[in-house]
Amino acid sequence: VERETCWHHYYLRSSLTYDDFFGEHILSQGHVYQYLMGFQGAARDPLQHALPFVFSAPRIVKEVLRYTLKEVQPDGRIPYGITGHGMVMPGPFAPSDLELWLLWLASEYVLATRDRAFLDEKVATYPVYGPRAPRERAGALLARCFQHLVKATGTGEHGLLRLSNGDWNDGAVIGHVPKEHRQAVRARAESVLNAAMAIYVFEHYARLLDYVGQPEAAAEARAWAEKQRAAVRAQWAGRWFRRAWLTPELGWLGDDILWLEPQPWALIGGAATPEQARTLVEAIDELVRRPSPIGAMLLSRCLEQMEVEDGVLTNAGIWPSINGTLVWALAGVDGALAWDEWQKNSLARHAESYPDVWYGVWSGPDSYNSVLSKFPGQTQFQEELATGVPSGRQAEVTIRGLAWTDWPVMNLHPHAWQLYSAAKLLGIEFTPEGVALAPALPCEGYRFTSPLLGLIREGSRYEGWYAPTAGGTWRITLRLPERERAHLAHLEVNGTPQPIEPAADGAIAFAGPGGPEQPLRWTIM
Repeated sequence: VERETCWHHYYLRSSLTYDDFFGEHILSQGHVYQYLMGFQGAARDPLQHALPFVFSAPRIVKEVLRYTLKEVQPDGRIPYGITGHGMVMPGPFAPSDLELWLLWLASEYVLATRDRAFLDEKVATYPVYGPRAPRERAGALLARCFQHLVKATGTGEHGLLRLSNGDWNDGAVIGHVPKEHRQAVRARAESVLNAAMAIYVFEHYARLLDYVGQPEAAAEARAWAEKQRAAVRAQWAGRWFRRAWLTPELGWLGDDILWLEPQPWALIGGAATPEQARTLVEAIDELVRRPSPIGAMLLSRCLEQMEVEDGVLTNAGIWPSINGTLVWALAGVDGALAWDEWQKNSLARHAESYPDVWYGVWSGPDSYNSVLSKFPGQTQFQEELATGVPSGRQAEVTIRGLAWTDWPVMNLHPHAWQLYSAAKLLGIEFTPEGVALAPALPCEGYRFTSPLLGLIREGSRYEGWYAPTAGGTWRITLRLPERERAHLAHLEVNGTPQPIEPAADGAIAFAGPGGPEQPLRWTIM
């Protein structure tokens, strides 16, 4: 584990590049997108790649945030990608989720580091240079993006955030829905994935707004989170949540097939009841986790109407970006399954499972072929070149003649998500008051250490620290299983004994001063 996480941190840090148009360092998706197609996108990718650096290199997080804020359009929209020298990439994709990722990372960054001043920094907005590029406060740009989500993107007739012509999944509409239906889909479709993700993101954004003293804006964000929770809860299909609603003619996706993308967010955001959560985890484990040696598959079975081959990319391939959220979600329900899923997504597991595949050992693509593919463990390529049998499928999301195997490494998803999901195995959540911890690792001993925060377990003894960039008095909330709480008898905060006073829900809370020079340190045993 230490070898894996150290390598991922090195590789992620080494992939930092400088964009001299925006004047910021970024963590591009790389891979075929940057190095063959020649664009930096999608906009969500640098944002998710920066998440682990909240713990170790906040300067990098700020640069990625500023880079993205500089892309924000007057209406609060974020373009899909950038090509050339700062040019908005022309293309068919108009995904509806991009602003969610910006709100998430910004909220995580400020709540973790306590860098309130970031929200008052002035950022030159697109086109960045000249008189048509006004400078705006970072906090105001975040508010603009939130308003774009709730008003311009908006909700459909089922109360779910709308889909446009894609969300995280570029192939949900283009490459899947017949062309004659796409205009209607773009106008009316709704995304259960967007709605489920928005539950958590809007609540996290509300926590940020509470922290900086904007209670009215926080209440609005929290109300929107609750609306999305209710809308997602209504899409329970018996064993999982539906994926999307397209049009009255096309109906729902996900009634008879488990689409993995929205399921983790439904668990994280509390859309599932406790009984539904248990049923959903059992379905995920049975249908998409257990059959796969290297992480959960995106679909429980392949779709004939998908443009790509079975078991490839969005047709039931394996995606570290989605499985990172799955690890996080499972940690709240079944720590052993979460730990198993984390290990399945490791480079070490791919190397052991597919020793004849040279990539997936030191780096990899954004998606591996699943066991439903003729070529499991590899990544997308034109299979008829190997089989001699034309597939009859017409590429639209992918580019005919371009294969993921042409550059099957240097995608940052498998590096970033193994790091960030490791933090979620410990249930780390930043709050306006401090930090909440709910470790789920089924191990008697472990160490999670970073400049920002640490948590160490040695049997029944736990210790930790919190060192944000701004000093203050912070509240630590520790949630442990009842069998572990029963053995606790001694608590020290900054070297001073304190009484252990569990709350009604069993959580143990304590507080103390801490900052960059003198962290808040605690021990309980």
